[in-house]
Amino acid sequence: MGIEDASMRNGRALSDQWADSVVVRPRTTEQHITVHKRLVLGFAISILTLIIVTAIAITLSVSFERCAAENSGALAANRSSNSKWKQSRDGNISHRDTEDGQQPWRHLRLPATLRPRHYDLRLSVYMENFTFSGEVNIEFECVNSTKLIVLHTDRLEVEKVLVYSDSKKAGAMRIQRRFHYQPKQVYVIALHREMKPLRTYKINITFHAHIEHELLGFFRSSYVLNGERR
Repeated sequence: MGIEDASMRNGRALSDQWADSVVVRPRTTEQHITVHKRLVLGFAISILTLIIVTAIAITLSVSFERCAAENSGALAANRSSNSKWKQSRDGNISHRDTEDGQQPWRHLRLPATLRPRHYDLRLSVYMENFTFSGEVNIEFECVNSTKLIVLHTDRLEVEKVLVYSDSKKAGAMRIQRRFHYQPKQVYVIALHREMKPLRTYKINITFHAHIEHELLGFFRSSYVLNGERR
């Protein structure tokens, strides 16, 4: 009996140890599986995040390139438009033929290609609205060949310009263009053909303007006499 009891005790002890080992092993396996699942999930999330970031970067890059192309096209169009506007503006205030490669209306002094000989000026003044109209005939001699007539003028509205030669040909000379150049306060008349040296020409100009209230050109002032402003 003593031997059987000892063997039974030993058997139970071994059975308990085996049971304990059987119980522990599944727990360890479950922990490993849980950790493995977490690693896989983390890796999947990392891959997904990388894909999303890459897609966003590609989208932004494409959008940036598209905007850059559009801005470049707009800038090129603006440059072209500005270039055309500048050419048009220069065409309005410039002349193909210049004196010694320069534009004489850009200088402070009048060109020496023409020498005035006589002025005939007539003015009509309208005090009710402080305006005036006028006509001037200028006789001048051509010193050097030129197509340009440059005159000092400011704040005058030129109505008509006629240029005559002393030659036997009747009629006025053809005018190619005429314009104000305000920076130097001059009026430019460009003829279709050159005027010849040592010959006499005449120019007729009609105009109108306001009588200025400041000390400039044809201006007005007032005084008081017996309490009345005149």
